[in-house]
Amino acid sequence: MATAYLVSTALMAVLAVAVVAWLMNGRTWYHYSPPAQGAAGLPEPVDAESGGPIGRLASQPAVQLAGFVTLVVAVLVVPIVYISAPSGSQPMVGTAIAGGGGALVVGYLLYGVYVAASGRGHPRSLAVAESATVAGVLFLVAIVARLVM
Repeated sequence: MATAYLVSTALMAVLAVAVVAWLMNGRTWYHYSPPAQGAAGLPEPVDAESGGPIGRLASQPAVQLAGFVTLVVAVLVVPIVYISAPSGSQPMVGTAIAGGGGALVVGYLLYGVYVAASGRGHPRSLAVAESATVAGVLFLVAIVARLVM
């Protein structure tokens, strides 16, 4: 049964490589450059200062420092909680830690794709679509990992 899953995974990987190769040999998308600001009706980028109260708050160095210190303390406290947990609850605590860490990594990746796409001049809808595509790929990777393990 596991052999069938591995063969299916290999065939899907070959299909994915074929699709990527076909897309790369298609239109010359790699010569794309976004239009100049103000051209083609694109909105001007939003300043952190004019981004509302959250944008103003996030641009302050004290808030960024507090967020970083909170993150560092959390990274230091989580292993201590895992080690000091009673031996019967360690699997549950380990699963919670792995789930929380995985959620942070996935959220960071999806938000990073969105910010990178927006920074390249893509409209908001395209940036969300690119982020959703990455979410779909992560979902497929999770399914393949679950099938193989």
